[in-house]
Amino acid sequence: MEKTMQKVAKESFMSWNRIEEIILDVKPLFDAASDAICIQNVEGEIIYRNPYYEKMIKRGNRELVEDERYIYHNDRQAGKIVVYHDLSEINRLKRELDRLNQKLRKVQVKYSFKDIIGKNKELLKVVNTAKIAAMTPATIMIRGESGTGKEIFANAIHNNSPRRNEKFIKINCSSLPEELLESELFGYKEGAFTGARRGGKRGLFQEADRGTLFLDEIGDISSRMQVKLLRVLQEKEVMPVGSTETVPVDVRIICATNKPLEEMIEEGAFREDLYYRLNVFPLFIPPLRERREDIGLITEYLLNQYNEFYNRNISEIEPDGIDLLQQREWYGNVRELENVLSRALINMEEKDVVLTKAEIASALSGENVRNGKKTAQEKESNFTFPNNLKEALEMVESRCIEEAISRHKGDKNKAANDLGIPLRTLYYKCKKLNI
Repeated sequence: MEKTMQKVAKESFMSWNRIEEIILDVKPLFDAASDAICIQNVEGEIIYRNPYYEKMIKRGNRELVEDERYIYHNDRQAGKIVVYHDLSEINRLKRELDRLNQKLRKVQVKYSFKDIIGKNKELLKVVNTAKIAAMTPATIMIRGESGTGKEIFANAIHNNSPRRNEKFIKINCSSLPEELLESELFGYKEGAFTGARRGGKRGLFQEADRGTLFLDEIGDISSRMQVKLLRVLQEKEVMPVGSTETVPVDVRIICATNKPLEEMIEEGAFREDLYYRLNVFPLFIPPLRERREDIGLITEYLLNQYNEFYNRNISEIEPDGIDLLQQREWYGNVRELENVLSRALINMEEKDVVLTKAEIASALSGENVRNGKKTAQEKESNFTFPNNLKEALEMVESRCIEEAISRHKGDKNKAANDLGIPLRTLYYKCKKLNI
């Protein structure tokens, strides 16, 4: 295009009468151009415009950049060629890229070590050890009770590692049936099974290539899956379901569990060789009841987050309220504390600025004693089943599960045994029933 414009400008030194001949010469090229082009005389009147110029005028496009060359005749300006470059598509793609980058920043690592709140010596020792481990490629096993923040530690380790700019992918191994877990982790080939996606699917190991894969509840995987996982860790390659070819992967593994794996090894429920592959760098997170001095700091941190979420303005907590929180055993750990504080804030008014001991006590007991609202006992006495059978069954099922979990102080393993259902089924029902 540049050469053509130069040619037109050069040849324009000839007689102005030849301009129409020049236009005829270059018209096929200009007509096929993807930019808007026009040729104007010295008065600015358009004597030629290509088809794309017509489209530009109809669209009323304003995202344009002009590139022009003057035409001279006998050393006098006789007209000019103007090329309009349409930037609308480039700008649209740029805006879309900015939006995707914003979304990516949100779905990438959520937590860093700054989000691990506490001054307990044992906790700080674990944090310092985790920072050292993060800079190595070693497989890390995070141990601790349910609700202690194992996922936050996993996020923080990835965010502090050389792989921080790559993907962090997590999966709860106990929440999926064995067959589905296998296809999720290793992927599958087209036609591998009924309902398989056309073209197959990449597994999470492939998705996390050069990044980190967090395997939560690793103690709940079956013996068969343990063998497959051991092979991936040894060979550093995966074989998708239905395929005979392996795919190399470079993945940093972080796993977590609250199960007594050593006892499971003795019982034959967990492979010893897999245990030593995963337990390269163990981290033990202390439960909340062993670091009661951190409860006040954690409470303030959570309230700062929940104020915006629940549209509240709590800026102070009564010291007696903190003392009350510190007296509890917290078998559900930080997750249980989160639930209690959420319940307290929901029961408060927007104008309230102080979280009192009475409101904390009410939240701890699961009751709502604010004026004009029913207590838990009142709700119980007014309880009625819905007419729809499905809704009634779900209500009964939800209450049974909630009571079992409460009875065992947040221990879902014991609750599942009490209810007579597998642990992964309990997780599924809790998610389905929003428990």
